[in-house]
Amino acid sequence: MHSVVVLDDNKITVQAIVQSVNWQSLDCYVAGEGYNGVEGMELLEKLTPDIVITDIRMPGYSGLEMMEKMMEKNLNSKYIIISGFGEFEYAQQALKLGASDYLLKPIMTGDLEKALRKVIEKIKSSPEEEDSENEDELDRKIKEIRQATAGYSVLIRNALIYIDNHINETISLSGIAEEFSVSASHFSKCFKRETGVGFSNYFTMVKMRKAKTLLHNSQNRVYEVANMLGYHDYTYFFQVFKKQYGYSPSDEKQNTQNKTRRNEE
Repeated sequence: MHSVVVLDDNKITVQAIVQSVNWQSLDCYVAGEGYNGVEGMELLEKLTPDIVITDIRMPGYSGLEMMEKMMEKNLNSKYIIISGFGEFEYAQQALKLGASDYLLKPIMTGDLEKALRKVIEKIKSSPEEEDSENEDELDRKIKEIRQATAGYSVLIRNALIYIDNHINETISLSGIAEEFSVSASHFSKCFKRETGVGFSNYFTMVKMRKAKTLLHNSQNRVYEVANMLGYHDYTYFFQVFKKQYGYSPSDEKQNTQNKTRRNEE
């Protein structure tokens, strides 16, 4: 599903948008709501949503300023700009910055859903080269760690095997340390020193690589993949996957389906 953040200094407007749109039918969910530019910036940096619906003028930061700052950070959300009458010049600037659409207040639900569908199509048809680069980098790092086992201690070699055998579980640092009868601090230091990455980071990397494989199976739904890997909070799984690859698990699912259709043609 595509994550959406809604921002407007008028709380009634935010509530109207959140409550009126049939998010599920659009394969979307509202990840956050904000009522000024400062809150908006915090939400965008924390959640890196796929889509941002934002008022163009708010206290703190304007919609334009948020777009510019997020672009500088390479956080490439898609923006639907909301503007009032007399603010068309701002809307034009937003479109020049890459906003996908703009809507005049008062917002009609049908118009907003139409704009959302257009944005979702852009997301689905975005180039896949960057996706491939991210995937190759993750594979390379995991392979590099696994191939260096000859130089690892028995503790870390066994830990790597244990991780592969329990990929569908939630393993904490204290939990795996207890499994091998060592202190958490000792295990953490050894793992980081020998592999070059922290235990939690490595475990997440392996889980996300497994998630990709499971998503390539047409019979597996996204929420089922999350459960298979021990993520019972789908939103958290979504955020972890997107942070790792730069796009959502539903995008990965859609890209796989598109590739399959092209190969069959």
